[in-house]
Amino acid sequence: MKSKIQFGFLMFCSVLVLSATVQAASNPIGDSGWAMTVRAGQKVSWPYVYGIINDAVVIQIDKIFDRPFDQDGFNYPIIIEFEKLSADATSKIIIRDEYIENETGSEWFDYHMHLMVDASNPEAGFDPGFVPDGDQLEDVSYALNYGYNGLPIRLNFMDTDGSGVQSSPPAQSGENVFQPGYYSGGKIVIVTNPGLQVGEHFGLKEIPTIPEPATLLLLGIGGLITLTRRGKSI
Repeated sequence: MKSKIQFGFLMFCSVLVLSATVQAASNPIGDSGWAMTVRAGQKVSWPYVYGIINDAVVIQIDKIFDRPFDQDGFNYPIIIEFEKLSADATSKIIIRDEYIENETGSEWFDYHMHLMVDASNPEAGFDPGFVPDGDQLEDVSYALNYGYNGLPIRLNFMDTDGSGVQSSPPAQSGENVFQPGYYSGGKIVIVTNPGLQVGEHFGLKEIPTIPEPATLLLLGIGGLITLTRRGKSI
């Protein structure tokens, strides 16, 4: 596994990936000073805001993956963009839990969250002091300490017993749900760079894997995306 992660890092360091401009919908996250943008065609709910606690906005995000994996094991990631709207924005974004439905037709054995940040001046990083519960994917780990202040930018959920996240169909409703962070109360904590200016942004990419070698390659190439300043989309 270590060699695969190192290979992925070399790949995304050598390849600059800029996403095409697409239609998207944006909405403020309560009074946090942040907005969340969801790309067109993605099945992502607007976040439920629990409140603002100790300079952190606490949210829940629901999403559905319903596009099948292709023959090479690829699936389409869900990408969320967080944009700073106010100089008084909270310094942290805490995802208390996620409610993720698997309707891809394939059982998942891994799930990955990856912060898309500027390589030279990272806008954010995960706080590894908080380890969320992995639900069906019991092995939870952080990787790639290239975020703000040396924080990791990847959060991995991996199966350990050969039983992953079932898909509906054929699984019945409720059996196909993955809820990282829900059961133990562990949080997914994103720490933002205090130097981030109003209008700047970063992305959060999430993707399930079967896994296949091709999918691991996708994670490597698309993991670290250089985000330019306001006016250009991630």
